[in-house]
Amino acid sequence: MKRILLTLVVLMTFAVASQGQEAGNRIYDRSQGRPDKPSNGIVTTTENKDLIPVQHIEAYVLLNVPPDEFIAVFGVAQEGADAGQSNTKVDALIDNFIAAAGRLGVKREDIYVDFITQNRIYNFVPETSGTIREKLTGFETKKTIAVRYRDRALLEKLLAAAARASIFDLIKVDYIIKDQAPLRARLLEAASQIIRQKEDNYNRLLNLKLKRSAVATERYETNYPGELYRSYTAYESGSVDNNYSSNAARVIRERKSSSAYLDPLDSSIFDVVINPLGVEPMIQCTLYLKVRYAGQ
Repeated sequence: MKRILLTLVVLMTFAVASQGQEAGNRIYDRSQGRPDKPSNGIVTTTENKDLIPVQHIEAYVLLNVPPDEFIAVFGVAQEGADAGQSNTKVDALIDNFIAAAGRLGVKREDIYVDFITQNRIYNFVPETSGTIREKLTGFETKKTIAVRYRDRALLEKLLAAAARASIFDLIKVDYIIKDQAPLRARLLEAASQIIRQKEDNYNRLLNLKLKRSAVATERYETNYPGELYRSYTAYESGSVDNNYSSNAARVIRERKSSSAYLDPLDSSIFDVVINPLGVEPMIQCTLYLKVRYAGQ
């Protein structure tokens, strides 16, 4: 006897830009962890050397930064009867795409073609004797095209140009910051102000006489939008119980489409957020600062 139980199935699987396409196809091969939330306050610990209690005050700061430029990486692969043929076919597609990108205003020096690999292709070929033998049937050449651009809206046009050149694999889109030193200086200044403010509050409100003695931890991190995309599959399905009988019907399942969304860092875990995130994805730079204190 068959029983069909209707169940609701929502699958969330964690897989590294303004629209979902900017994540690139790398979202299908990634599982990223999330930053741990520090205590954001005063912490009492013990130094192993002499077991003397020490105190720390922490600050956790987030800075959202728009990128200076982008680099989109496309993948190209073609097969041929021999290595020369597969390479020629790949180069023909790449040349068409480069010409189209040039008409969109992309300079040739902003495009780089990288040779990835050239593989033999084997297939199973039946013989007259009834034997099926594995034989070399051709070659496959793979290359990537990296395109640097500054206008975010140009990606849509590059995708269309790639599709017309029979290039359909957008591997990733990297966000580029040309100089991170000023950003780190801004983070350090903000974190230091938070440390001093917490110190003043503890001294004024709790009568804790604290004296700064050393920086215990200074940890910078840069989180790019491509690392923050999450993939998921959502659908409703039925559950079929065939009781494993010999005459049970065969169950054929439909393919479920997966999608992705941008999951930026949770602003609530930070002491302060500089340049709050809007609708467009940005690079998220963080600083965790912990200062050691000695009692007076």
